[in-house]
Amino acid sequence: MTRSLLFALCLCLLLPANAKAANQEKTISPKIYKRLKKTEALILKKNYQQAEQKLKDLLANIRQKSYGHAIVLRSLSSVYALKGQYKKAAETLSQCLSLNLLPDNQRQNAILNLAQLYMATEQYAKAIRTIKPYLSAQEKPDIEINVMIANAHTQLKQYQKALPYIKEALSASKKPKESWYQLNLAIYFELKDYSSVANILEKIIHIYPEKKTYWNQLSSIYQQLKQYKKAVSVKYLAYQKGLISSEKDLLVFAKLLLFIDSPFKAAKLIKKEIEHKRIKSNAKNWETLANAWSMAKEFDNAIKALEIASNLKQKGTLYQQLGQVYVEKEKWNQAITSLNKALNKGGLKNIGTCYLLLGISHYELKQIKQAKELFLKASKYSKSKKAARQWLNYIKPTTS
Repeated sequence: MTRSLLFALCLCLLLPANAKAANQEKTISPKIYKRLKKTEALILKKNYQQAEQKLKDLLANIRQKSYGHAIVLRSLSSVYALKGQYKKAAETLSQCLSLNLLPDNQRQNAILNLAQLYMATEQYAKAIRTIKPYLSAQEKPDIEINVMIANAHTQLKQYQKALPYIKEALSASKKPKESWYQLNLAIYFELKDYSSVANILEKIIHIYPEKKTYWNQLSSIYQQLKQYKKAVSVKYLAYQKGLISSEKDLLVFAKLLLFIDSPFKAAKLIKKEIEHKRIKSNAKNWETLANAWSMAKEFDNAIKALEIASNLKQKGTLYQQLGQVYVEKEKWNQAITSLNKALNKGGLKNIGTCYLLLGISHYELKQIKQAKELFLKASKYSKSKKAARQWLNYIKPTTS
């Protein structure tokens, strides 16, 4: 139950200055008025239990279907609400309204309170049925009521029905609440109207530029819409504002840069953030950096990153990868060093390939005997058997 609802319900407790209502035809006896004033004093002291009992006693002795009966029911409903018994409060206030004896202004307030009570007790369909007549009776659009109806329809998963009410609230308000924008977002999400989600998020970011959740959501929505360059632009602006600082978010940003074929920017980002210690200096991240440099055709930088990654990784897989890069660059001594480190560290998925690469490196250095031994080892593994035998056949004539 919100504070605004409690405040609204407490207003119901205020009695006229005398026993005669604003509508001169509706009156309560001085005796009942005096008893109600005493009850009101108990409520102001937060003595709700005693106030409830006095109202129940009064209810038992008052003339049924009278104006006084309606006032007592309304006051009892307020006491139930203040005690947190919202369902009882709603039932009692509904009884009060069914008598149709409250003056118009009091009746309108009671209808509003009843709808709020239905919302608080998750009786959303009843809330809608109760509040729509109230809304239509207002000369000017009631922003809060539109939001309430939108909320109720949303809770009932009636998103198309909810949409016009929240849009009306947002357009009619000079300073909409953040929660209203969030409700509008939720509705568009449920309707899978991602273009409208993007439009709303752009408005929210303009109002709340410091909240990174909205930046992340907008970037994700652009990815959903396959507008990847816009997604990257949003990430970049958020990064510039210091809103992307966690390792997870930084790596997501880097991978998005790789996805749109901006590996150089991705590599620079990862390198910078490793140096600033916001991305951990571990094997996995150095490997990602190496791959980014490779994609950017910055091979010397890729090798440096891969060397660091290989040294940090417990298994030899990255040393094998590094050895393969050296083979491709025809740096045979470096290849042999890296590939031997790979074998020493172990944990290789394809040892045969490692032996094959070593054999090639030794052969190119004219170390034929070592090359032949390594090709023989490589020939014992299924994935490297064919290539190893081809090399052995090639070597035989040259060694005979």
